[in-house]
Amino acid sequence: MKKYLVLLLIPVFIACGREAKKQAQDMQAKNDSLLSQTMQKDEAINEFIRSINEIQGTLDTIKQKENIINLTTDRGGELKLSAKEQIKNDIQTIYSLMQKNKETLSALTKKLKNANMKVDELNKMVDRLQKDIAAKASEIEDLRGKLAKLNSAFETANLKIDTLSRTVRSQGSQISSQNQTIAAQDEALNTAYYVIGTNKELKKSGIIKSGELLADFNKDLFTKIDVRKMTEISILSKKAKILSNHPSSSYKFSGDKKVIQALQILDYKAFWANSKYLVIVVD
Repeated sequence: MKKYLVLLLIPVFIACGREAKKQAQDMQAKNDSLLSQTMQKDEAINEFIRSINEIQGTLDTIKQKENIINLTTDRGGELKLSAKEQIKNDIQTIYSLMQKNKETLSALTKKLKNANMKVDELNKMVDRLQKDIAAKASEIEDLRGKLAKLNSAFETANLKIDTLSRTVRSQGSQISSQNQTIAAQDEALNTAYYVIGTNKELKKSGIIKSGELLADFNKDLFTKIDVRKMTEISILSKKAKILSNHPSSSYKFSGDKKVIQALQILDYKAFWANSKYLVIVVD
């Protein structure tokens, strides 16, 4: 009897075993699905955090560049060309970083919606980043305005420099011309002429007549001198006489009773005041 009872229970045990195995397999499948979803969720969250950190790092870089630009533009005075170009490059870099932030944030927002996850902290971070990017966009426009003003100031400064350069060149030319005129005038004021000869020689040369200096005498034989340097004229003759008009107190003859050695000019300004032409007749 017992033997038959055992035989009857065997199919029941087999059926129960199969059901338990199926339930175990179903539970394992559910666990695997939950684990996969958890891993996907964790991976998505990690990717979101990486994107947020990247955006935040970019915003920090933008802030640093903004501080450099503000320091440069707030100093006042004229900007060098290299500083102006650096500001322009920095603003372009900021603009590129902002575009990158917008693209990253757009992709992040889209992934967050597609992930169908209710993560309040992530949503708050995304909202905050959107506000930060909007604020930076406004600051970039302000920087662009500053750059436009700098360009205008730079062009004005260049115009002033060009005008000053032309003025300096013009004044330099005028000064050079004036210096030449002054030099010529100075040379003329300090230039004189002299001639020494016998009565016969001077008469033949058309300088004197009847022992007197002609009103319109021939100037071809005169020697040109600088009155500031020529204060003594050699004569070497027994007799000498000045026929031109020169104050007697401004000169003297040196030598002895036999030979007059030279004419010494004691006061050259007074000596040449009446005439720039000296005529000495010797015997």
